[in-house]
Amino acid sequence: MRLLTGVVVAVIGSLICCNTSWAIFKKVNGIEKLFLYNVYVNKIDANLLYVMSRNVVFKSRDRGKTWEKIFVAKDAGLRDMCVDTHTYDVIYVASSSSVYRIGDNNEVNKIFTLPPEVENICIDKADGIIYLGTTAGLYRAQEDFSRWKLVGGLPQDMPVYSLAFSPSEMYIATETGVYLSQDKKTFKKVFVLQRVDTESEEQEAEEAPLRSRVLHRDIFNDDTIYFGTSRGMYVSYNKGWNWQKQRIPVVEHANIRSIAQVPLENNTLYLATDKGVVSVNLAQRTSQFLFEGLPTKDIYGIAFDEKGRLYVATERGLFSRNHFSSASSPQDMMPSEEPTIREIQEVVLRYNEVHPEKVKRWRRALKYRGLFPDVSLDYDKTVTYDSGLDRYQIGPYDWGVSVSWDIGDLIWNTYEDDVDTRSRLMTQLRINILDDINSIYHERLRLKQELMNNSYRDEAERFNKQVRLQELTAALDGYSGGYFSQRLEELQHK
Repeated sequence: MRLLTGVVVAVIGSLICCNTSWAIFKKVNGIEKLFLYNVYVNKIDANLLYVMSRNVVFKSRDRGKTWEKIFVAKDAGLRDMCVDTHTYDVIYVASSSSVYRIGDNNEVNKIFTLPPEVENICIDKADGIIYLGTTAGLYRAQEDFSRWKLVGGLPQDMPVYSLAFSPSEMYIATETGVYLSQDKKTFKKVFVLQRVDTESEEQEAEEAPLRSRVLHRDIFNDDTIYFGTSRGMYVSYNKGWNWQKQRIPVVEHANIRSIAQVPLENNTLYLATDKGVVSVNLAQRTSQFLFEGLPTKDIYGIAFDEKGRLYVATERGLFSRNHFSSASSPQDMMPSEEPTIREIQEVVLRYNEVHPEKVKRWRRALKYRGLFPDVSLDYDKTVTYDSGLDRYQIGPYDWGVSVSWDIGDLIWNTYEDDVDTRSRLMTQLRINILDDINSIYHERLRLKQELMNNSYRDEAERFNKQVRLQELTAALDGYSGGYFSQRLEELQHK
């Protein structure tokens, strides 16, 4: 019976593959033949890409045209990394026993070392807090990294495999199931996995025990959470309280390693599995292989950039393709004549004076402050005392200049404390602004697409959507000082 099921799944998969007309994947040069475990796209600047092999992190500043090696693990190897979504070009890397922060100029700083016999598994960041999933529970630290502590409320020595966050909830995938926290202090198990039996590693997928793989929050709906396992995918539509197994061809028994979504494709997921890259339409309950140009089915990581380019990390290097250029995709999938989200983010950050470059200028100025003296200038009469005549002599008015240095400023400048405080406040403000901008921008694109496709029941609904579109446009203008509408008009007249 199991053999028959496998044959049916294989036949369905092959039929799906034969009917695809997707664009061909192309190898990304510079990191050929490397066994890559994941790929990441910087949300602030899509030109920045990161890939992780077993021991090395590579970075590209030009969408994969050239690569540089920015980190080499000296211990047992790399486990995971996360890209700071609110700070330009900052990433956090977890090796087997340590955590590192890598800045925009590739500065590497070790910020945490695990206790003996404990190993890292995953790392993520939310609301300025670093979370570290390990073989012995969940650790957390504030952004200054001065103090790390084990998060209470979870079973002791419980391996943590994946993390996901919504605006009000935190989800933790462990060895025995998924835990939910609404205050990041107390946790409730909302999904139960059968305990892993190490002797069943080589069993067929239908008999092998469930293993936690990856959690993913839907980018369109905060209430929807996806849980990828070693035996398929589960979905919760009510913030994790109830879960449904997705019995979709190929997906039902797949070993899911990574989950990604792209804006304007609601109800569609892209999965990195041991059977290949799979596109899943949850509304139609269908799946589709994206395979043309890939030399292997073993896919480990998957990510989209803001223009819809799909990146895939495999055991034989990195591959990419333009997702919206295929014959099977609508030509008007992305509304035309629209500025990119990156462009709007850049303008908004500078207009509201919260761009990371501002803090960089502060710190750069402080480096040179200690070299400059304190200068005082006065204009007064010169008074001298003649001891021979025992009298004072008062001269005419004259200019006087005095110069002094505080050598200690060359080592530590007291103004650095002020910069650190202002930087933290500015980071939080920047996070809030970017969250608003991202939400408004993509809601506006989806609404415009619906109007372009006549997706409304009657004229009343059409009118309400048009009003909402104008409201969202006005909000973007408010954040950007009118730049958004001005840029729209420029693009329409090109």
